[in-house]
Amino acid sequence: MNRTIFTLGKIKNWKRFNVKTSTVFLAGLNKEKIFDKIYKEIFKLVNINNLNNQALLKIINLLGDQFGLIIITKNWSIAVVDYCRSYPIYWCFKKDILLLSNNSNYLKKKTNAKIDKEQLLAFQMSGYTISDKTIWNKIFNLNPSSVLYFKNKNNYNIRQYFNYFPWLRNNKHKEIYKLELINELKKIILTIISNANNRTIVIPLSAGLDSRLIASGLKEYGYKKVKCFSYGKKNNFESVASKRIAKQLDYDWKFINITHQKAKNFYLSKNYNEYIKFSNDGCSASTIQGLYAIDKLLDLGYISKKDIIINGNSGDFISGGHIPKDILLKNLVIKKNNILSEGLFNKHYEKHYNLWKSISNLKNKNTIKKLLEKQLKENEKIKFTNLNASGILEYLEFNNRQSKFVVNCQRIYDFYKIDWMLPLWNKDFIKFWERVPLELKVSQKLYKDTLVQLNFGGVWTSEYNINYSVASKRIKVLRFLLKCFFLFLGKEKWHDFEKKYLEYFSENICGFSSISYWQYIKLRGPRNYVSLYTIKAEKVNKYS
Repeated sequence: MNRTIFTLGKIKNWKRFNVKTSTVFLAGLNKEKIFDKIYKEIFKLVNINNLNNQALLKIINLLGDQFGLIIITKNWSIAVVDYCRSYPIYWCFKKDILLLSNNSNYLKKKTNAKIDKEQLLAFQMSGYTISDKTIWNKIFNLNPSSVLYFKNKNNYNIRQYFNYFPWLRNNKHKEIYKLELINELKKIILTIISNANNRTIVIPLSAGLDSRLIASGLKEYGYKKVKCFSYGKKNNFESVASKRIAKQLDYDWKFINITHQKAKNFYLSKNYNEYIKFSNDGCSASTIQGLYAIDKLLDLGYISKKDIIINGNSGDFISGGHIPKDILLKNLVIKKNNILSEGLFNKHYEKHYNLWKSISNLKNKNTIKKLLEKQLKENEKIKFTNLNASGILEYLEFNNRQSKFVVNCQRIYDFYKIDWMLPLWNKDFIKFWERVPLELKVSQKLYKDTLVQLNFGGVWTSEYNINYSVASKRIKVLRFLLKCFFLFLGKEKWHDFEKKYLEYFSENICGFSSISYWQYIKLRGPRNYVSLYTIKAEKVNKYS
């Protein structure tokens, strides 16, 4: 007999339904509407003693883009996550019982799981774990597009219904890809409008491409109930661009000014501390990008819990923005039985595993390499045919950083009980970019060229492209004076000095303000404020 228990955390972003004697849990936007659509198919499925793969795939296709699904029947149970793992599912065994949860810390409380020291190291160095592991030994997470099927402890398996293999590129003319991308973008905007169902859409609008695409696309297709906001230090370049874009689109816009004192006060609040506990899931550090702004916007009544929030995650990654620009010039050879060559690994390691200089040593580096190599070998569908360096880099980032740390940003909206969409993690969009040739993805060439050509809302011309600059005038002057002095000491020493003594004041959202400046300069080599949240995770999870 199937023995499965699903435990929810404090913030319940899942809804329970009954089908005959079976229980269905569903996470995602418009859950009741989706459940009505899939009810007949689930009814058929739960009448079968064993899982029918074809029937399950039909249900998955009907579920849309962001979802989590758990079905518990008398004879078996399944747990399913979407293409980007937007609603995480964690699992472990307690004797012969399968325990499921949306937060691994709830499973830790029910078991005697110990710390997985290698995964803890990966977490400390990057802010997330590797593959299907958590920081707890024998507690696992479901990777993107995964299905866990369980009858009993001796009869269960995990499979993926989709693999993101960005080395399987097609070879078409650029104009063909451009036409296909235009079609995908149109589908994305129309799907947003359909799912929003005349509710107000709230967009954290930045200087980048992705949130601008959402806002301008909605304008192009006539959706009027849109609000935009930006946040950070006064006159920061993101907000200057955001205000300009929103004005051109004729959308309401609100700026949330963040100072060190305001941030410090917020970091002492109950909401902040409860959010940190909630979002630490044993797999990713908390993300606070936009947290303060959402809290204040709700207080001000500018947004409500009836609205839908749409951010731009993760258009920059999927369209090629994270591929090293020199990858076409690098001779990064993939040899048989050595997918992750030294040069390729170094590229990935230097970008993603340097949150703390103090632990970036050769021994720890080798541990990370071993874990990543194991992750690649675990996927039996990865063949040496057609493998390329950029594809391997994208695969690793997709299955680790993007589907864990970046997607964990959505927990902010879950915490405040606000619905959300991730349209740029649309499954068709993912499949499209998976097959685009490398030369059209490097520097987001196809993406940028297409957006400029479409010019939705008239906000894709040069006056809306504002480059990075430090917001504070005082810090600008101080940087200039100190930089003159460091002309005699060299660039490397200047960058080390700037990071250690100035970043606390120049960082846009005051992410370090939960500690004092004097505590900050005593830290041993943090890369950015995200580094601090690996320490906060240790306090929440009570390990050191």
